[in-house]
Amino acid sequence: MSVTREEFARPAWSDDQLDSPIPPEIKAPYFDDRLGVWVLTRYADVLAAFRISDLVPMGAKNRNSPTILDEAERLRVREETLAALSPRQLRDWKKDWTPEVERLVSALPIATSVDLVGKVILPACLHLATLATEVDPRDAGRLGKIARHVSAAAAEPYDHEIHSLAKTANAELRGCFHAKAETLRDSGFVALSHTLPCMIANIWLALVQHPQQWRRLHQQPALLEKAMDELLRYAGLTRLLFRRAISDIEIDGVRIKKGDRVALRLLAANKDPHHFPHPNQMDLTRRTKGHFTFGAGPHSCVGASLLRMAAVTVTRPLLERFARAELSGTVKWQGGPVFRSPAKLPVRLFETRS
Repeated sequence: MSVTREEFARPAWSDDQLDSPIPPEIKAPYFDDRLGVWVLTRYADVLAAFRISDLVPMGAKNRNSPTILDEAERLRVREETLAALSPRQLRDWKKDWTPEVERLVSALPIATSVDLVGKVILPACLHLATLATEVDPRDAGRLGKIARHVSAAAAEPYDHEIHSLAKTANAELRGCFHAKAETLRDSGFVALSHTLPCMIANIWLALVQHPQQWRRLHQQPALLEKAMDELLRYAGLTRLLFRRAISDIEIDGVRIKKGDRVALRLLAANKDPHHFPHPNQMDLTRRTKGHFTFGAGPHSCVGASLLRMAAVTVTRPLLERFARAELSGTVKWQGGPVFRSPAKLPVRLFETRS
């Protein structure tokens, strides 16, 4: 069922968005004629796709078969990154980063409208990106502005203007970083300075929208570590990933031919009621695990431990200081089919429940 097109159609799903009034439709694998892709929404099907070695990653608009990296080289880069993100290194970064996070949170006003993205999330994550990629702090602000274009193109790969800006930005960033691990250079800086803030903004919005859950974590902040899995499942970032079959494969009795493209709707799978009971409720006591926020299988996100540590570290001081929060304006959204998040998160914060 391979389809050749001049331009790939832009996915238009909206039922997996955090602000969607309806839950995502979960159904058996099907072929979308408009997009020219097989679509997977069920948890079991997406998990199977992650585990099939003959379904290889590709971009949203790749026309040809992807270049298959040498497996030994891929594993080398992965092991190099895991070594660079050792538990000891994460503890060191957390120790160095926490005072800056606490400073930003302590400066937030009480009962006055403030944009949490601009005042805390973005500056905190830029500081972490500077630590992890070993960039000169004097260059961080300038590089952060350039990196914004790369992250925007990853979220919205179908916009030609954004793509053009990202291409220029990538060229400008390349060579500016000298960390030992390859994935902690320019790509790591983009992920930490801009993609990580998008993930945290989604999590914070979900907490604002669930005041009882916010209050519970305010009273028992030690629960946040375990609760983070549910926050990531409910308010995760990546909506969609693409794969291409490099041989004929089968998923739940559906035959996918060599060359066919496959869309994995991650946030839909994270709301599959067959795996997550009452999936559209945010339940911080949930024990069902295995969300797809960081992927799964041999191509799971190699930086998951760092991103998780960052999400907990930046969220805990906010919850410890403030007993509740309420939206004080309209949430301004950014992004596209691949990921979407609040560009601004206007709230009023209160240190007491009353």
